[in-house]
Amino acid sequence: MNESRIEPRAIGMGAWKTGPDTIVPGAEITNISNVEGVWGLGLYFMPPGIKTTVFSMQDVDDGTAEEYYGPCHEFYYLLVGEATMYWGEDASKIRAGTANKVLLKAGDLGYWTPGWKYAVKNTGKVPVTWLWGLTVPTGEAKCRTSSELQWLKTKNA
Repeated sequence: MNESRIEPRAIGMGAWKTGPDTIVPGAEITNISNVEGVWGLGLYFMPPGIKTTVFSMQDVDDGTAEEYYGPCHEFYYLLVGEATMYWGEDASKIRAGTANKVLLKAGDLGYWTPGWKYAVKNTGKVPVTWLWGLTVPTGEAKCRTSSELQWLKTKNA
């Protein structure tokens, strides 16, 4: 038997790690599971009117986004509320809310592809909740990330 294989399992709520997002005041992050070198999965809770920092999933870190993840894939599945995802290459337009945008409502899945910068704002009237998943970046990207993505830092430090 291969000792390094991980057996299938259920991950109960008692094992989840929840706390404040240290970069987005008022927001909370839950880390449900990480598979080192593959992905992370969790929940995010954000009050109405709050917007994240600009985060980049581009090949190269140009230093204009507050966070840099490297080229990776991310999804948000909205469980409650409404949010707007702003995206493009110009961090100042994303911050101003004048960049391209995608509106998400409860039940929608947003897929954020490598190669762009992003920010999300709760544009609804109730706290928004989404399930997120994020892959580890391809290549040798040196990540600059907020606290909820420490698993990426340890992989790519």
